[in-house]
Amino acid sequence: MTDEKSMGKEMQGLNVRDSLFDIYDKTQSYVRVTDDDQEAWLYLVEKEDGSFYSMEELLDFLEENGVRYGINEDNLIAMARKKVYEREIKVATATEAIAGQDGYYEYYVDVTGDVKKPKIREDGSVDYQSMNMVNSVQAGTPLALYHPAKEGIPGIGVTGASIPVNPAKNLLPLQGRNIIHSEENPNLYIAQKEGKVEYKDGKLDINSVYELRGDVDQLIGKVEFYGDVVISGNVESGVVIRAGKSLTIEGTVEAATIVAGGDIILKRGIQGNQKASIVCRGDLYADFIEHTQVKANGNVEANIILSSQIEAEGKVTLTGKKGAIIGGYVHGTKGIDCKNLGNDAEVKTEVHAGCQPEIYQENLELNKRLDKLKNSQKRLVNELKEIEMYVKKTGAITPTFEKRVAEIKEEMKGLTEDMQSCNGKLASIMVYMQKAKDALIRIDGNLHKGSIICIGQGRLPIENSTVYMEYRNISGMIAGKVIVKN
Repeated sequence: MTDEKSMGKEMQGLNVRDSLFDIYDKTQSYVRVTDDDQEAWLYLVEKEDGSFYSMEELLDFLEENGVRYGINEDNLIAMARKKVYEREIKVATATEAIAGQDGYYEYYVDVTGDVKKPKIREDGSVDYQSMNMVNSVQAGTPLALYHPAKEGIPGIGVTGASIPVNPAKNLLPLQGRNIIHSEENPNLYIAQKEGKVEYKDGKLDINSVYELRGDVDQLIGKVEFYGDVVISGNVESGVVIRAGKSLTIEGTVEAATIVAGGDIILKRGIQGNQKASIVCRGDLYADFIEHTQVKANGNVEANIILSSQIEAEGKVTLTGKKGAIIGGYVHGTKGIDCKNLGNDAEVKTEVHAGCQPEIYQENLELNKRLDKLKNSQKRLVNELKEIEMYVKKTGAITPTFEKRVAEIKEEMKGLTEDMQSCNGKLASIMVYMQKAKDALIRIDGNLHKGSIICIGQGRLPIENSTVYMEYRNISGMIAGKVIVKN
């Protein structure tokens, strides 16, 4: 190492900068540290005497410019030996901070609802028997494991300053009914009792399930339960089943009456004999639906629908290899998608999508009634004004007028209530119409003569059989187009 006097002479061309934010003078050597303290770059100019820079000189220069960590000595050596001048070379790199990991739950049960989805067989048909509406567990079954947050590791900048990391966050304890912590591991949640797993809005509940093993016949007659119901056998004619939540029937259903507050799965379908009735607030899944009346607040999905009356607030989808609707009437507010519509015998098959015609009529009648109520209200207001003017003019009010004012106020109260009722119904209709506005009917296969396509108030009888068609309502007219197959 040279003394300070000789070193100062040899360091001609190096300039210790007062600020890293100055505009760099390319005629002098400098060190540039990035704003995030992640890198340092060295710029050298040639010495006046043409001599080499020593490692000591370069290290001292970095130190004087605040660079103390992550120095790449190989780059410094190369710059000095090869006389790399008038270009920036990266000579220091920070140690990056290692981010922490927020706490998270690892679930051992389905919390996505995928258990509801049927499997598609290799031949294209849908296996509804693979569906499992009720995700059941036994007492003590592991449900979820909580992984606590792991703190990160701060980095070190090229100036030696610490590079902070954001603190890792822990989640709140898992909430729900009938779940407890494992005694062996407080981060493990287990089922406190046997039941159905339900996950919603971050809560994991174990709810009761009513399970009937075997067939349900007329000797049993009626099945009612506030929660989920699972029947492992067949359901015979004349049986009434009411489930407060979901209903799963493993076997075949005959002419029964079925009501559910949630979804319904009929794994082997229903043969209704024109006497069966199904009402569900959720979706209906069935292998086949024959001679049955159905009302569903959600979607209806099946492999075959035969001579049935179907009304779905959602979409009607025919899946599988056949995917056929034959005979009867099928309505889907959000649309209908099938493989085949009608048959070679030209049996009358009517399908309807979008807003039901009676809804248009109800909307019209409600608006007319609302106009009448407004006119009546206006008439009463004018009458009150006339009475008020008379009282101001005469300075007195007669008993007859007092009685009439009381009657008007009572009438006004009734009119206001009626108007609120009409507006509420109209608002519901507008929501329904909005849901139905983009409905279409798609036949991804054979469309047979004898079928009737209806969308909204439009109606189109099919006079000649065709294939691969899609229909929608455009300005009150049903327009069809060919589905292009790749």
